[in-house]
Amino acid sequence: MKRGKSRRTWGDVEMRAASAASAAQIPVAGLVSFIVTLGQDDHGAGGGPDFGLACAILFAPLLLPVLGAVHSGVLTLPAVWLGRWAAVVCGRGPEWAWSVGCLVPVGVVWAGFFAALGAAFAGPAGWITASGVVPALNVAYCRRREERLGRPLRKVWILSGLVSLALCATVFGAAVVATETGLLKEYEPPHLAPGQVAGAWRDDDDEVRFRLHENGRADVPSCGDATGTWTLTGDDEFLDRRPALEVDAGRSLDADAEADADADAEGCEGSQTWTVGGTEDDPELFVNLGTMEDPDIETLHRGG
Repeated sequence: MKRGKSRRTWGDVEMRAASAASAAQIPVAGLVSFIVTLGQDDHGAGGGPDFGLACAILFAPLLLPVLGAVHSGVLTLPAVWLGRWAAVVCGRGPEWAWSVGCLVPVGVVWAGFFAALGAAFAGPAGWITASGVVPALNVAYCRRREERLGRPLRKVWILSGLVSLALCATVFGAAVVATETGLLKEYEPPHLAPGQVAGAWRDDDDEVRFRLHENGRADVPSCGDATGTWTLTGDDEFLDRRPALEVDAGRSLDADAEADADADAEGCEGSQTWTVGGTEDDPELFVNLGTMEDPDIETLHRGG
């Protein structure tokens, strides 16, 4: 009996149950992610969260079944197979519990693969593993129900779709209530005073791009120790409601340093415009070196 079940791990019932549950949870996870991003700084890239949500709604009916099947094939069903094998070998414990537990090694393998491509490891390992819990439980439920009824299950996709819609409606309603009560707030860029802007601004390599003084003076080491001025403007020319900082490198303090500086260095000709982001407690400056469709965000953080 156990061996027969093992051969059916990739059967029609398991595939439909896993794929339907995987597809059903994607809109819920996407909606939660969208709500979370409302309170985060997106640096004005990609058209904002509203554009992403509109695209998701438009293409969801076509993509969800495919994404559910792929997710099941690479994560849920391998874990179900391992769990069934472990239950046979160990001879104790419910099979569904072994399947859920085996999501961990499968998730770790995929997280390791993405880490080899340059992504983080711990975070992806956690959410990849978590994304297989509901599909694995649904496989166990549907298989048991089919065995009890003695006939193939029907309307698995319809039921999963209804559950997904109900959960999305619940999450959306909770988000509306949280917004109205002030528990959830849309991100607003900080409006900084000159004293909050003054200081050394460093890039991701901890190199000082410029030092700003409260009297409006700017020292720009990256431009051959040039000195100039800086001003805060009301809003960025391209990003609505965004305060911006303009830094004019001016002229070098040291003629020899100016001669040694790269004349073609980025940001050393004319003024530099940096958009204000982050929060009042942890402000940042950023500039998009790419396009809105293909952003390349460079950020600076104050320190030292």
